[in-house]
Amino acid sequence: MVFHQILDPQLGCASYLIGCPESGELLVVDPLEAVSVNEYVLRAADLGLQVSRVIDTHLHADHVSVGRELAAATGAAYMLCEDSAVSYPFQPLRDGDEITIGKNLVRVLHTPGHTDESISLLVFDGSRSLEVPWMILSGDSLFVGDVARPDLSLLPLREEEMQVRMDRLRESVEKLSAYPEFVELYPGHYGVSTCGGAGMSAKASSTIGFERRFNSALLTPAGTEFAEFVRLGMKPLPERYQEIKRRNMGLQ
Repeated sequence: MVFHQILDPQLGCASYLIGCPESGELLVVDPLEAVSVNEYVLRAADLGLQVSRVIDTHLHADHVSVGRELAAATGAAYMLCEDSAVSYPFQPLRDGDEITIGKNLVRVLHTPGHTDESISLLVFDGSRSLEVPWMILSGDSLFVGDVARPDLSLLPLREEEMQVRMDRLRESVEKLSAYPEFVELYPGHYGVSTCGGAGMSAKASSTIGFERRFNSALLTPAGTEFAEFVRLGMKPLPERYQEIKRRNMGLQ
């Protein structure tokens, strides 16, 4: 398996490449405007691979995605969760769907909370095992040291709507934390990102076992205590987040 993590330290965002040298296929996850379409194409070429699929794990509110542009430039399929409210066509992903990248397997996990359409990706290296996962790309759900915020909506959320999102977020991170402790964790954000709370680590990867033991969000009881923990840790809202989200939805 080819695996690369691409980091934007200015915004604390992460993007990922998953490829198979034998089939020549490459999956790009959460492509960043700060990296650019040309850079992704060049990285693929340097690896001797062709971009065949592009996935955004959710509709981002802190940075512009170039997912659609990259798919158009390479002829790849552009994929989003089936619940994504956008103005353009895409290939829908559902919980449990499996994507093959040559010998490798990527299983879709619906992990709502940050947004209703948030997904994570369970990754299996086919040269090792298609029974035991190697890593989770957790998108905006479980971070290193923290969890995602649930309030980045185009319209203000009522208190009961916020509580529903908090409960779904908790269920999602518990779903991820139930995987074996050796499974590696690669989140969509780290460090300075405003999509997580005050406890978010500057480290851009971890393991499920380490987070299960030391992530304060996971150690906080579910319900009102968890909701209060998330609220108290929230950072300032991302700059122009509604404008950015609308652009990623194809509304402007």
